[in-house]
Amino acid sequence: MTGKVSLRELSLPRFALRRDEAAASLAISPTLFDDWVSEGRMPKGRKIGGVVLWDAEEVGEHWIVLRDGEASAKINPFDKIVA
Repeated sequence: MTGKVSLRELSLPRFALRRDEAAASLAISPTLFDDWVSEGRMPKGRKIGGVVLWDAEEVGEHWIVLRDGEASAKINPFDKIVA
């Protein structure tokens, strides 16, 4: 990410991230992010139109697993079920 970032861009909630943004959110290089995706440490992106995007929440969930280990990952399988 280069160039000047506007206040509006900083204040909007981020639901999806591009590859370089997802890597920057973890303070790692895009190349290392690619490695983590291929190893299953990070989620795969989704291609929408001509853009590949990562769900910001999923990246955060995977980070918690990396940070704390598998045993402390408190991911509820029912979180994404709509009743």
